[in-house]
Amino acid sequence: MSRLVGHKLPEELYRRLSGSNLSLHKEKAIVVCTVGANGWPHPAILSYFEVIAKDEHNLRLAIYKSTTTVKNILRSGKLTLQIIDRRLAYYIKGTAEVLTHEMNCSPQISKLNLRIEQVLADEANEEFEPGAYITSGITYRRAANPPETDAILQELLV
Repeated sequence: MSRLVGHKLPEELYRRLSGSNLSLHKEKAIVVCTVGANGWPHPAILSYFEVIAKDEHNLRLAIYKSTTTVKNILRSGKLTLQIIDRRLAYYIKGTAEVLTHEMNCSPQISKLNLRIEQVLADEANEEFEPGAYITSGITYRRAANPPETDAILQELLV
């Protein structure tokens, strides 16, 4: 059952998304959802190398500019991120906007800002599901970090 924890990132989530410990999350994925033109949720997957906390109220994202995700953000401005990991589930909802359609370090990627409106935490109800918890998030493997990874992270913070 999800519950509202606030209108900004709690400290634990801010630290996780600050970019300071990327080695801990380098193979973990973040699910993002936009609202499609047909009204259906449109999911996509980002890495921790594409999402960074600017501050407690704003997240910066690097998303390929030609994707349906960016098109949906341009149209509706709504975005939800799902941060799921062992014993942890957060939903971050907010209004997104494209800051730069082409990043300097990687022109195929747009730089976006998510202004956080709600942060919800989700966990099993102990009364009905005693001992139930999430055992892992979505993970992925990549051969190597693309050479522009550090440049993207730096440009997201500007």
